[in-house]
Amino acid sequence: MTTGAAVTVAEFDRCLRPLLADDKPKSIAVAVSGGADSMALVLLTADWARKKRIAVLPLIVDHRLRAESTKEARHVAGLLRRAGLTPKILTWDAKQKPSANRQAAAREARYALLSDACAKAGIRHLLLAHHRDDQAETVLLRALRGSGVDGLAAMQPRATRDGLILLRPLLDLPKVRLVATLKKRKQAWVEDPSNASLSFQRVRVRAALDLLSENDAAVRAELVQHLAQTAKNFARTRALLDAAAYDLLHASVQLTPAGTAWLDPAALIAAEDDLALRALVKLLGAIGGLPVPPRLDGLQRLLDALRGGKSLPLTLHRCLLSRVRGETHLLICREARYLPEPAPLTSMLWDGRFRIAATKPVRGVSIAPLGKDRLSKDVALTAALLPKVAWPALPALRTAAGRLLAVPGLNWGEMPAGVTISFQPALPAA
Repeated sequence: MTTGAAVTVAEFDRCLRPLLADDKPKSIAVAVSGGADSMALVLLTADWARKKRIAVLPLIVDHRLRAESTKEARHVAGLLRRAGLTPKILTWDAKQKPSANRQAAAREARYALLSDACAKAGIRHLLLAHHRDDQAETVLLRALRGSGVDGLAAMQPRATRDGLILLRPLLDLPKVRLVATLKKRKQAWVEDPSNASLSFQRVRVRAALDLLSENDAAVRAELVQHLAQTAKNFARTRALLDAAAYDLLHASVQLTPAGTAWLDPAALIAAEDDLALRALVKLLGAIGGLPVPPRLDGLQRLLDALRGGKSLPLTLHRCLLSRVRGETHLLICREARYLPEPAPLTSMLWDGRFRIAATKPVRGVSIAPLGKDRLSKDVALTAALLPKVAWPALPALRTAAGRLLAVPGLNWGEMPAGVTISFQPALPAA
């Protein structure tokens, strides 16, 4: 197959099916910017899903960072409707947009909007259009920042963020083939002017690839392929390190349904730095509910404090580490700060830690941290076994009048019919 050949639906199936593994979704979402990459992705996905009777929801994010963005989003929606799809436009309407590091802020806002839209639609899988050229640029960007194994492994074909499964089926395909796919279908797309602005580092890296290849398309394709292979090599190394970190956690940590952990620090203290730090990243990510890892300097200080027998409690990454009287293990629980505001009870990932599933709308009930609320004397035995320092950050259900209904982490109260709340740790990569 030539370098610039269009991608067939059969080939797309071979790219996507391994990423789904045993998942059998009834509907999936596709992030669509309107560029050639995402337009090719959504059209291939639609053709693939049609045969499998899977619904496809194209999601367009209007960042409103440029005056013409709303008009462009509507134009992309029109292109998709003409292709037989029913898109949804998501608008970032924050009152104050960032003046610095705008791309990073926009990326975080985009993921938040996409995640929320998928949760409301009951969709667990979101397809992203990152391709081989994007992967090569990411490797170079992270190398310039001095990244280690995890950074140089770059983007994963399958990842999880805030409970949403992210799939990148085009990661092994070059951009030229996606453009060829659209041309063969005579499908229009849009060009984002920011993709040509040298004020962005990624654009400068893209230009550097052109310079290194002396603008020879074949040489550039080979260079991109080598960089993408570098990411795969580092990804294999990361997988081995992750497996060792999970082995360490399995031997030294006991998670509880209330979203806390008991840690025997002996094995962690005795482990090599790289392994101990990686294990701490995963443990703190699970209990703190953050999808991004803590800073390395903070992790190293925490590990040094544990090894040095520093007095507790200690805090890091929204986690509180303390020693409970009479216990040989350390308690790790969610810090009672930076907790979510009260919100209507619906299906969601609450505070990055608890998966809420509601089979039907629940009226007049909100979810919020337990805080300093006092429980009646009929607290279940599990509540008595969980130290009270962990109680304030637990999810609690209340009526519109503020009356406490249930605290599922303590097995206390009465849950609304059709609602389940379970601890679902994020377990981010280091």
